[in-house]
Amino acid sequence: MVRRHNLMFYIFVFLWCTLTSNPISLAGNPPESSEPIETLEVIEVTGTTVTKTSITYSFPLPSFNHSGTPTTFHHLAVPDLHFVDLPQQPLPRILLDQIGTTRGRKTGVKPLKTERPLYPRMAREQGWQGKVVLRTQITADGIVRNAIVQESSGFSLLDESAVQSVKTWLFEPAKNGEFAVASTVDLPIRFDLLQ
Repeated sequence: MVRRHNLMFYIFVFLWCTLTSNPISLAGNPPESSEPIETLEVIEVTGTTVTKTSITYSFPLPSFNHSGTPTTFHHLAVPDLHFVDLPQQPLPRILLDQIGTTRGRKTGVKPLKTERPLYPRMAREQGWQGKVVLRTQITADGIVRNAIVQESSGFSLLDESAVQSVKTWLFEPAKNGEFAVASTVDLPIRFDLLQ
């Protein structure tokens, strides 16, 4: 009888603590939220116009000696390829305090280590310029997990230069209360030519 009362007491205390404490949830893959995606400040990449110069190269033509026996090639058999689907490891589930959401204590992403993208020479020769917006996924560690072109500059060479550069950047991650969380931001990069 005493054990039954103790068990009921512990159940009561557990339920009371659960209902009156701050909301806590499990964090796995960040759910698609209806919150607007934050847009960071525009990164300016400037370059100077390069004039195209034509260069003429002359090479002596090689001479071939056709006398001799033809070369025979022995081909190796191509092995059969078998593709194996490896099981996906689930992400670890951690406790996440929702106090940042409920009390408005959320902070955004801040760039820490950034290198301006290269302005490709061919783009400068052609006079290409424009703004590309990259949809960038940043982990809770501040590392860029993925960067894709959300709005193109109109030139794939400029878009690719921006994507390759941003993948090496480091950020101070967004925070929900005191917890660093993964986030998605739009990062605009403008390529401008100086005349």
